[in-house]
Amino acid sequence: MDTATSTTASPPPEAFDDRLREEAASAGRAALDTALQRFTAEQRDAFWNAIGLYYSTRRHPGANEAAAAPAL
Repeated sequence: MDTATSTTASPPPEAFDDRLREEAASAGRAALDTALQRFTAEQRDAFWNAIGLYYSTRRHPGANEAAAAPAL
C-alpha cells in the first residue's frame, strides 16, 4: 500500500462540484459579456438590470429550491 496516497486526503466531491460550477459560471459570463459588446453601455446596463429583477423574484427556474435552502 502506498502511504503517500493513504495519508493524503482528497477534496470532498462538493468542492469539485463547486469548482466546476464556478468555472462554468465564469465562462458563461465571459460569453455573455462578449455577445453584449454590440450594444451600448446603456443597453447592457438595462439587460443586467432586467436579469437582476428576474432573479430577485420567485418566477425563475430553481426559485423554489433557493427559497428552501437553509441560510449559512
